[in-house]
Amino acid sequence: MITPELRDFVENPDAHTVLAPGFQRFLAERYCLLMGPTPQFTSVQRLRLRDVEADVAEIRALVAEHGHSEAIWWLGPSSEPAGLYEQLVALGAEQPEDRVPALAGMATTEPPDPGPPEVEVRPVTTFEEFEQSTELSYEAFETPERLREIGRRLRPERWRQLQETPTVVGYLAFVGGEPAAQAAGVFAPLGCLLAGGATLPWARGRGAYRALVRARWAEAARRGTPALVVNAAPSSEPILRRLGFEEVCRHRRLQDPA
Repeated sequence: MITPELRDFVENPDAHTVLAPGFQRFLAERYCLLMGPTPQFTSVQRLRLRDVEADVAEIRALVAEHGHSEAIWWLGPSSEPAGLYEQLVALGAEQPEDRVPALAGMATTEPPDPGPPEVEVRPVTTFEEFEQSTELSYEAFETPERLREIGRRLRPERWRQLQETPTVVGYLAFVGGEPAAQAAGVFAPLGCLLAGGATLPWARGRGAYRALVRARWAEAARRGTPALVVNAAPSSEPILRRLGFEEVCRHRRLQDPA
């Protein structure tokens, strides 16, 4: 059953996750601003703006003050006021060039089907596996080189922070003994947020993605919060529907160059 609380988790996950080292969150009645370990990890959700121009200026000032940039604004069905998307565009926000502009917010409270038995999934427990999973992600997502360089420079510190964060778990999936896909689970009081799923081209269609979803379900159930939520790109949405996920909302996204 998708409860109202779980619906809000789907639409505004940044307001519900447990804050990990390297992250800062500003949670106000009018917005939730989350800033991550890199300057480009800047997210604005749960938008309940009153004076749009003044509120946008306030958020932009916070982002600049903390040395961040390229904020992504998430607009869902409960965003206020009406016409906010058009007002943000008028204030300079743009559709992101390197990101999908719209995502499906989805959830399930039932165990998804497991992946095929020939796919092995295990948690990332060493720095070498963490390095392997991030490089796999860069290749699968065709990450621009400038962002890869930033990620590699910050990787040792990010690994140290993850070791101090039991609510975030990385996973690697192996097909035929070869690393084929990676993903992360962000475990919160209401369930697990699926994050970062990426499969190498040669392994697509072989069940690695399904196996990673099931592994995170198993851990969420073990922690006593048997629910999964995700913001799904068009490429993964059909798979998630077949696994029993229900659409809760649609997100539109804008990037703020200011």
